[in-house]
Amino acid sequence: MTATPAPRALDDIPSCFAYFRNEPGPAGRAAAEKLGRFVTGSIKLPADTVRAMGGDRCRGDVLSDTFIEAAFADGYAGKVRKMVDQALAHGVGSVEDAPAELRALFHHLDTEPDWLDWNLVERGARVFRQYGSDAFLYFGVVTIGGYRREEIQKPLVLTGAYTGGSAFGRFLETCRFWTDVSEPDALRQGGAGRKTAVMVRIMHSMIRHTIAPHQEWDEKRFGVPLNQYDQFTTIMLSFLLSQHMKRLGYRITEEETLAHMHFWRYVGYLMGVEPAFYPETTEDWWRASYVLTLSSDPHDGADSRRLSQSFIDAFQPAPEDQGEQRAAKEREYRKVLGYAGFFVPAATLAVTGVPQAGLLRWQPLTRFVPHLVTSTARRVVPGFAAALDLRRRQSRTAWLSHHTGGRPAAFAPVERLSR
Repeated sequence: MTATPAPRALDDIPSCFAYFRNEPGPAGRAAAEKLGRFVTGSIKLPADTVRAMGGDRCRGDVLSDTFIEAAFADGYAGKVRKMVDQALAHGVGSVEDAPAELRALFHHLDTEPDWLDWNLVERGARVFRQYGSDAFLYFGVVTIGGYRREEIQKPLVLTGAYTGGSAFGRFLETCRFWTDVSEPDALRQGGAGRKTAVMVRIMHSMIRHTIAPHQEWDEKRFGVPLNQYDQFTTIMLSFLLSQHMKRLGYRITEEETLAHMHFWRYVGYLMGVEPAFYPETTEDWWRASYVLTLSSDPHDGADSRRLSQSFIDAFQPAPEDQGEQRAAKEREYRKVLGYAGFFVPAATLAVTGVPQAGLLRWQPLTRFVPHLVTSTARRVVPGFAAALDLRRRQSRTAWLSHHTGGRPAAFAPVERLSR
């Protein structure tokens, strides 16, 4: 177990952190029964550790947020992206009249943490790449459950992200992020993934700057927008990805799982995500998943339905689509419905208004045998692992190019809130 900040007092935890209300009751018992089989001993983390995790909802990204606040206060917010681009490409020393806040941010970025192991980072990136575009669809559909959480709904609805016509474009930007950061050597100095991670970090700070003063954002209830805990839970989805991909035939060892999570830890570091607790064993990842399961109460309503349905509907053919283009989109729409039906509880699909998948929910299993064969071959056939890695990299890049038309991702926050 790794704990950094001292645990906060319970009174400092936003009221939406529901773990201590849910853990003693039926929800806690049900989650313990479901997840406890993956650990030896108790499924529960120490109470002080959980309090520290809840306190992470009060924490943003001090270095990046301070830089952005200074940029708005001193009138150079419009130059932020250019300054960051210059610092990434040529070092912060090359930025003319670089403000102290930018220098402090890049001192952090250019300092390798003591725990960093580049061999594990690269191995973990290879683990992620083997899932190809399956990872994109998995992350997309499991987020439907997150849309039931009000503290997640609010920033997305206020910015208009992942709703209406913007839903698919924002999803593709996120797919571009996943691709960029996981290419070979992508997180090294000068790497495209490093640049993408830092640009997303800056975007998050701008979103926090915009949303925090909004009348609909209740700090005592929600904490800080896009806080440390919520960003850590997105990293936790990568742990669950590796567990759930086993159901589709992928063979992943415990060592590969931990390398995968080491990779995501460094991606998080570049993005300013340094939670109070970061698991170091698979059992502690399951214990953290137990906290996640109980940490929020559902807040179902128009916003959760809008977000969930916008994501699914984004894959449907447009009225003007004809012929093979329309047929291809209909096939992918059915595939997404199948993934939703396979990985998302039926009750969640029902309350969010996502169409029930019916027999399509079993469609992901049609790839079980091919995945099992390739996962086995990469372990025992000389040269196969490298060839498979190249093929998966090419396939996900082709998937992105097909959907984006080759347009680069902007990674820019919206300039005006939707309400």
